[in-house]
Amino acid sequence: MKYISCSLLALCLFLSSCAGLKNVLPIPTDFESALALKEVLNSSTFKALKTLNSMKNGENGLPEELQPILAALNTVGYGDKVEEITKSIQNATTIAAAESEIIMKDAIKQLKFKDAAKIVVTGGDAATTVLKQAMYKSVLNRYSERIDLELEKSDVNKYWPIAAGAANIFAKDKVDKKASDFLAKRAVDGLFLSVGAKEKDTRESYKKLGNKVVTKVFDYYKDKKLNSKGKIVKS
Repeated sequence: MKYISCSLLALCLFLSSCAGLKNVLPIPTDFESALALKEVLNSSTFKALKTLNSMKNGENGLPEELQPILAALNTVGYGDKVEEITKSIQNATTIAAAESEIIMKDAIKQLKFKDAAKIVVTGGDAATTVLKQAMYKSVLNRYSERIDLELEKSDVNKYWPIAAGAANIFAKDKVDKKASDFLAKRAVDGLFLSVGAKEKDTRESYKKLGNKVVTKVFDYYKDKKLNSKGKIVKS
């Protein structure tokens, strides 16, 4: 009888242990954490571009900072060129914007995380911040080159230095000497800002992505935080 009681006790302990193990989440690998972050970034980029494109509906899609430069054309006697220049710039930026997702996806693909787990735990727009720090120049150059390719088909690059020079006489923030650089900076800055905002939203509802790796990683780290020494600990 004593033997049976001991056996039953051992069995109960075993089953209890098994039940406990089922509730223990598997620890994600560094590769899985990085993969999850890239998936979040890709999703955030798609959402950001969708939002930015919808905001441009009914507008010319050009930055407000462009207006003083166009006005400067009038000042130096090229007012008859303003409409032509505006349309050419609008066309160039529209074409570049259409390729934004490809440019950003390439940047995300090339991105390497030094400590992906910490970036997951940091929360907010941490992944976008890392992406911007590492790939901003690359993304900016591709944007600028693509816009410049289209501007070369018009007279924008001919009149831009004249307009920029006139605008810079009184401007506090000096205008770029190249139109493509000026337009690319504002487009890329706006894009990263929007991607960061969408990353925050995506982190809040990561399960909606329907990605097993994302769910595994964010489920495991959702109750973790970084302590004062930068170590990942339970909240």
